[in-house]
Amino acid sequence: MCRRPVHVGLLPVVTILAGLACAGLARAESPAKVKTAQVVNKLKGAKIISIQDCDKINAIDQEGMRGVWGNSPVNDYDRRYTGRLRKYLGIELIIVRSDELLEEMAKVDSDKQEALADLWIREATDMKLVTRKDVLRPARLYWAFKALLKKYGSVAITFNSATLTLSDKKVNAWTPLPMLELSKEHIPACCQSHVDCLVTQLIGSYLTGGWQGYVGDVLNDWAFKPTGDRPQNVVVIAHCGAPINPHGNDRIPYLIRDHWHSKWRFGADGRATATTVVWPSNEPASVIKFDVYRKKVSIYTGTVLDGNALYVDFANCICRNKIVIRIDNPDQCYMLPSSPKEGAFRNWWGSWGCHQVVFYGNLREQIKDFAAATGFEVVEGKD
Repeated sequence: MCRRPVHVGLLPVVTILAGLACAGLARAESPAKVKTAQVVNKLKGAKIISIQDCDKINAIDQEGMRGVWGNSPVNDYDRRYTGRLRKYLGIELIIVRSDELLEEMAKVDSDKQEALADLWIREATDMKLVTRKDVLRPARLYWAFKALLKKYGSVAITFNSATLTLSDKKVNAWTPLPMLELSKEHIPACCQSHVDCLVTQLIGSYLTGGWQGYVGDVLNDWAFKPTGDRPQNVVVIAHCGAPINPHGNDRIPYLIRDHWHSKWRFGADGRATATTVVWPSNEPASVIKFDVYRKKVSIYTGTVLDGNALYVDFANCICRNKIVIRIDNPDQCYMLPSSPKEGAFRNWWGSWGCHQVVFYGNLREQIKDFAAATGFEVVEGKD
């Protein structure tokens, strides 16, 4: 008699295999979350440098120029910031004094200095109101920055130019050209020892695979004369230095020119240098700021506009680089509205400060994922 085969234990086996498959799917992370986890791990133990002779942290954003020029006392914010930076993000802040920077500048080989200066001049579309001699000084500063980055194993750097170059006149070079060169190497850099901004640049660069963030003051758009109807719902971010690869490995045109602060001359040594870049317009962008102390991050998206078409003599007004962004949800943006009664520079001392970081692309979801992974509160409205 033929017997039908009996598959003893088949159902339990199928159940087990199905369970394992479901568990595998549960463990599988989305590419975005995998990327976020990689960035969080990459930041652990990362070292960043701030070159400054004071013990204030984010002095300009927290207290305005009084924080760096007025001998403002060290407070709880300054004392606790580095510990919170390490605890929240795993980043180590290294404070370097100007004496150490000057030592490195003195060691720079003149051939390397001249070769870099000539490279910048060749790459630039033109030079305006400055000479090759003026370009040599920031070339020396760049090589000193590189030496310090190597010495401390650091991945980003900021320099307190408002004090060390402008008021104390200890360092006779400005940062725009060194920042430009570092941007090619995907090394975040900014001036004025804006540590929160530098942290924002670093995180954004890691999340995007090398896209470079642009740090600047939030200016009052009423400070500029429009060519037609005044643009609505825009923010203007401005500084005298900028990256030339906002999409990571691209190169946008730049002009070498006089710095806005060049009226404070280096005596017989000539003028301070800056750059003016040509921003690609009609592209999405994100305005981002990490406030490490309060464990918050703000993000607003918008579209880059052509400022030269919107305002009269835009390139020559105030800071040498300015990017205009029309905000997607202006009613929710704490940077809006601006007012004709305000000065050119928006004086938001404390909390977010008066500086922001612009990245090309809509990074809203990447920032939200990163914030969720690190416990930062996301601010997308008034704060």
